[in-house]
Amino acid sequence: MKAPRYERLSLTRVFRFAAVVALAVTIVPDATIAQTKREPAAPADRAKPTAPAAITKLVVPDVQGLAVLVQNSLIALNHANLTGNYSVLRDLAAPGFQKLNSPKQLAASFADLRARNVNLSPIVLYQPKLVGDTTIDDKGFLHIAGYYETQPLLVNFSLVFQPVAAVWRMFEISVWTTVMP
Repeated sequence: MKAPRYERLSLTRVFRFAAVVALAVTIVPDATIAQTKREPAAPADRAKPTAPAAITKLVVPDVQGLAVLVQNSLIALNHANLTGNYSVLRDLAAPGFQKLNSPKQLAASFADLRARNVNLSPIVLYQPKLVGDTTIDDKGFLHIAGYYETQPLLVNFSLVFQPVAAVWRMFEISVWTTVMP
């Protein structure tokens, strides 16, 4: 039975609102972007053409920013699994990920989740439980690992993000489920 028109419009508005909020959070400086910290220059230094470039300092996003990174990545994977089209998942990722993974290779990598009809969408109702330290390694990659306490299956993840044009973009993704203890 079709849902009444007003419910579909309301649900569409909810999804649009969620997308706007997710986008806004990714734009907030301390939330999800790699930041460039500029040291104030003395007046004499500004005139020099050989002044050193700005010092880049990467920061780990705050708790909400990490949740948005994880959730966006897993929901993009869920949409790819539902449609069988991994192009958007690939296109949202860092250039290195794109070079290493064709949509066909991604489909093969997540064939098990797709074959078992694992629906990742309930994660939007939960906060991710992070495991271990969320760190930026010496190459500038952000590592996040954890799980969602969904039932009957826990959704586990390990993600790596790379800063690209001051935005954290997915570089590695690993998602699996385990039975809730």
